[in-house]
Amino acid sequence: MGNLWIGPPGSMYEIDQAAKSFDRTADLGVSEFKSLGGRVTVTRNLAPVRRIKLAWDLLPPAQARVLDRIARRIDSPGPVFLVDPASGNVLAPRQAAGRGTKGATGITGLGQWFRTGPSGTVTESTTVPGTFTFTAADANSAVAWSCVGTEGAIGDFPVSPGLQISFRAPTAIAALGTVGVGIDFKKADGAYLTTASASGPLVTGTVPAGAAYVTPTAKPGTAGSYSLAGACLTYGGTAADGVPGDGLPPMSVTGYSDAPGRPLPFRNFSLDLVEVSSATG
Repeated sequence: MGNLWIGPPGSMYEIDQAAKSFDRTADLGVSEFKSLGGRVTVTRNLAPVRRIKLAWDLLPPAQARVLDRIARRIDSPGPVFLVDPASGNVLAPRQAAGRGTKGATGITGLGQWFRTGPSGTVTESTTVPGTFTFTAADANSAVAWSCVGTEGAIGDFPVSPGLQISFRAPTAIAALGTVGVGIDFKKADGAYLTTASASGPLVTGTVPAGAAYVTPTAKPGTAGSYSLAGACLTYGGTAADGVPGDGLPPMSVTGYSDAPGRPLPFRNFSLDLVEVSSATG
């Protein structure tokens, strides 16, 4: 497990002091209505929203200043990303399970994956609707994973230089003796920078200077159709098979406190964040 990182892509800051309290409970959005006859009707949001509350005692001034600037949105008016050290897989929950919306060909379906070479296709299973597979046409066919945010925002996975990244191929592809995996590092404008690659199902690398995003890729190395379930992208640790996805949604600070500590110049600091679709203005 690594440290907590927070901030916009390419400028996330590492907080290496453990928080004294860390609540990452998801808001299920459940409401109950009880009729006069005692029957209960429940309504809920289609997708739970993650809320995170963090608090530190005697935080070093340099780290407190960074969090203060993030909370007051001094350097970036948009959302921030939080690398949660308790998360073992930043792929979206259904994406990690190789699933999406039945019949979808966009954001929640095929848009979670794309091919990176001239051959290969991502398709929905005809026998298990909502389950997706990658069909490799030849040894050069490769598939990549997109970052799926709340409200369907898609792109590359946000990172910052110095952060350790680890990716493991889906279970079916990882079992092949011909599998190869990679992590493509990209600049803030999406331009390709470099790649960390490995023969086998697992690759681990450190984000280089100038990188703001990454794209994980897998090459089966053998023609055939393979389930996309079981993939894992981990920040600050080593990716493992079958870890449930937590996602990496954009977040916004909804509240914070900043009090001088004893002794000075340390500060007692807390942050409240919520998963958002946007945070501009």
